[in-house]
Amino acid sequence: MKETMGQIIKKLRKERNLTQEDLAEQLGVTAQAISKWENDYGLPDISQVIPLATVFNVSTDVLFGFCGKNETDEIKKIIADAYSKITYPKTKENVKLCYDEIENGAEKYPNNVLLLHHFLEIGASLAYPESPYYDAENGESIYKKCIRKANIIIKNSRNVPDILRANRIMCLLHAAYGSFAIAKSHAEEFPKRSDMTVYFMKANISHFEKDYASENRFLQNDLIHHINPMIDDIVNIGLCYFRLEEYEKAEFAYCQALDFIKLICQKEDSFLFFHFREKGDIYSLLAEVYLKQGRVDDALITLEKMVNCDVNIIQTFVLEKSMVSPLLCEVGPNFYVKYRKYKGWLLNKLKNPAFDEIRSDERFVKLQTKASECRVRQ
Repeated sequence: MKETMGQIIKKLRKERNLTQEDLAEQLGVTAQAISKWENDYGLPDISQVIPLATVFNVSTDVLFGFCGKNETDEIKKIIADAYSKITYPKTKENVKLCYDEIENGAEKYPNNVLLLHHFLEIGASLAYPESPYYDAENGESIYKKCIRKANIIIKNSRNVPDILRANRIMCLLHAAYGSFAIAKSHAEEFPKRSDMTVYFMKANISHFEKDYASENRFLQNDLIHHINPMIDDIVNIGLCYFRLEEYEKAEFAYCQALDFIKLICQKEDSFLFFHFREKGDIYSLLAEVYLKQGRVDDALITLEKMVNCDVNIIQTFVLEKSMVSPLLCEVGPNFYVKYRKYKGWLLNKLKNPAFDEIRSDERFVKLQTKASECRVRQ
């Protein structure tokens, strides 16, 4: 016999260790209303169906009893199929194909948090004007769709990291589209301390357990998650100076970022991937500064360093490899470049229009050839 909606709500509530009062508080209704639903003395108002599904992290089909037990597998397949659309080198067009697949899945399962987050991440890469995959034609409409998805998470999720991720994307997109007051309200949701991380807290617990090996591992993972934002901050400071046409200060910032990376990687046999940032490769950014200063030779030397560094990474690629430094050797292989398509990234960096003025230079041609001919170790 098919379960009633009330029975389904009761089962889902208990599976999630919620009391009727807990559920009522999240939905903005009374505990008596929850009791009536669960005892089939009434049904939720249609306006409560989506919030209910969001709280339980299920599709609305589940509440109506139309969804079988294979929902999780189907959602994983939707996500896997969507990301299979992204071929390398990664382009705006194949990212849009991935987005379309995720959007179709989100229409079928409108309240699945996993799908909602993938929708936001992929959507933001298309809607954010400074993204290399920005879709000028569809960006604003995708931005508006992202707002709706993010608000579902922010208003209904009980998971703090989920809420912060949604706030982060909303902060970036609202600012990019001129809604500065709303962007600032999202920014205020973030903690002001940088040590409020899961790794730092777990390290403290391990310390009092006298499990110093685990404490060491957690602290190293905390450190790597501080290093990356530090490099990004230095690079972004350089970008600010570049846009202000203060090229000497921009050069200083980029050089400091590279020196910091060298310090981190001094025991490694490659430069890892730290120089490749979201806003651009640091070598490439530095070369642009030199060209603005008319220092063509310095620009070419810098690009040679970039190509040599990337070729080394490509040719010494080892999937299982971990870092050597005693400060970071416990973070595992996740922070080594693991993408066999890294060569595509290198070729794309050399296509930067900023280098058009030196594209015919013999040294630049040699760099393009070297990048094209390098092979990943099999």
